[in-house]
Formats: sequence, structure tokens, C-alpha cells
Amino acid sequence: MSVILSPAARAAIERINTDSARTQRSDSASSDGGGESFGDVLKDALSKAGEAERAAEASAGRFARGEEGIHETILAQERAGIAVRYAVTVKNKALEAYREIMNTQI
Repeated sequence: MSVILSPAARAAIERINTDSARTQRSDSASSDGGGESFGDVLKDALSKAGEAERAAEASAGRFARGEEGIHETILAQERAGIAVRYAVTVKNKALEAYREIMNTQI
């Protein structure tokens, strides 16, 4: 199953990447240098999803021009789909953790 993002969805991912980069810079100033932060994981997931989507589009263009086989194109589409599902899963886990923290009684 392949997932192709609309231009609006790609723009939203790029906007989130930009916001994550700003948040990452402010977080890194206050962090103690520990392991990978959630911001890093989210930023990485979103950037990989965007890169995979661009690679899938390029592969589809090459296939349409006859420069690439169907197998490579399908693989690129699957990689993009997996990257998007991973980014969505990371986002869902973050929301789940936030809701759990907000529902915790002090």
C-alpha cells in the first residue's frame, strides 16, 4: 500500500519540520545533553517522510519517462508510505502521552 501526500499535506509536514527545528534549538539550549529528545525523533521522522515522498515522486516521474522500472517505483512508493506511517505513529504516541499526563491527578 502506498501513500501519496497532497501538496497541502507536504506543506504541512514542512511547516511542522520548521516548527520542530525552532523548538529543537530552544530545547537544546536548556537540555542537559542526555539522549535523543522527542523533538529530535519527531523532526527526524517528519524529514524522512518528506524525503521519501520527494523520492517517490521523482521515481514516478522517471517511470513515466521510461527511465526507471516499475519495481523501483513501487519500492519508492512503499518507502514513502512506511515513513509517513512512522511519522503518524510517533505523533499519535506523543498525543497519547500528553493526554495521559494531563489526566494524571496530583
